[in-house]
Amino acid sequence: MSLRSSVVEQLLVITNASVRFLVVIVILAVANAAPASNQVRRWMDAGDRAAQAGEYANALDAYGYVLALIGPQAAVYERLVQMSLNAGQYGQARVYLYALADLDGWTSPQRDQLARILESSGESDQAAALLYASLQGQPDDPFALRELARQQIAQQEWDQAEATLGRLIALAPDDGEGLFEMGVLLASENRAFAVDYLARAALDPDWAARASTVQAALSAYGIYSLTDAHTHLGVALVELGEWPLAERVLQMALEVNAVNPTARAYLGFVRDQQGRDGLPDIQSALAMSPNDPMIYYLLGLHWRRLGKHDEALESFRQAYWLDPDNAALAAEMGTSLQNLGNLAEAETWFQKAVDLAPSDNHWRSVMAAFYADTGFQLQEKGLAFIEQARQLDPQDPGVLASLGWAYYRTDDTQRAYQELSAAVGMAPSDVRSRYYFAVVLEHRGDSQGAADSYRFVVQQVGPDSGFGLLAARALRRLGGG
Repeated sequence: MSLRSSVVEQLLVITNASVRFLVVIVILAVANAAPASNQVRRWMDAGDRAAQAGEYANALDAYGYVLALIGPQAAVYERLVQMSLNAGQYGQARVYLYALADLDGWTSPQRDQLARILESSGESDQAAALLYASLQGQPDDPFALRELARQQIAQQEWDQAEATLGRLIALAPDDGEGLFEMGVLLASENRAFAVDYLARAALDPDWAARASTVQAALSAYGIYSLTDAHTHLGVALVELGEWPLAERVLQMALEVNAVNPTARAYLGFVRDQQGRDGLPDIQSALAMSPNDPMIYYLLGLHWRRLGKHDEALESFRQAYWLDPDNAALAAEMGTSLQNLGNLAEAETWFQKAVDLAPSDNHWRSVMAAFYADTGFQLQEKGLAFIEQARQLDPQDPGVLASLGWAYYRTDDTQRAYQELSAAVGMAPSDVRSRYYFAVVLEHRGDSQGAADSYRFVVQQVGPDSGFGLLAARALRRLGGG
């Protein structure tokens, strides 16, 4: 069986949109429609317009007519691949990419596309292999080098990552991401070089803050013992969400001194963040230091990630009583009680967090989100609290989103639209704001705008839980996938 035949078989089982695509071909073939160049151009233009407008099904129909009229064409398959990637339809993109390669063979850009598709489906080993293959004979491809370095770091292939980053920086000396990652890799071993790379990374506005955080953490090596300095750097990387890099440095801290409860606890935390079980490390840290509120805090986060909210509540309670002036721990108590459905007691703990740190508007933002998300006591006092929080910090996009959603809940849709639009403008990547904005757009009759926002949320966080699950359900209701 040829590759093209197997591709057609795969198309038959992908989605309803694919079935429609094939039906067009079959109908035209049976009717023996007479192709003409103007017909081909017309359908290509129609497909291009539909793809540009995000009308995935209509574009499939139009491109299907072209293939039925003149047979397999690389230009059409290229459009189908790109359109499917843009729509997040990675399964279909993979099928069309195979069909394209069956026509013209594999090129470096096509290997990059396939690596992206494989990465999206969790096949990171295959993706890394493809990216490496695409670089053979193509030494001047910074994009592929950057992607390969990311995957090597995610897989903790440190020597390979350092070599790849070296190639990238040689080709793109101002690449902020590459300079930052090289600086972090060298930070625990060759600080002179690390400082130089981080200083160059700081010249890139997108990486300046992260580079400065690591630069500040490096000062610990001139003050503390080696194990504590490694720990200090590891915690800084945790704060930046650099999980594999943080794990590497925290392991180094434990290699110097295994009796380091802080490093052990954070090691468990970063392993949790990467989908592994960090509980043994956190419990080991707790055995070393049973009265450390930070370790109980990390234990609470572990249980929350697993959806074990009773256990999380007890861990946060232990942490709070060991550090009763800590507003963050009071807020975690509130969140755990909210997850358990005990909204009245949750409100008490969120208020305690505000009272413990009255000058910190962050905790007002957290309490505003509680009122907006749950609707608890919203008419009675919640809406007034959120409006006050907005007055105190009008540049907090989280507060704007809370106020917008509170207005929507109280049937003031015009003001809801205004506040949520401002929130999305300030923080376009925030999935909570984008989901609430999508709901308001749908309520206003803008189905296409709503679908675009729902789709963004799903692409950011996946379709399985939280706002991603809600957005995926909304997309299915709107017929958007």
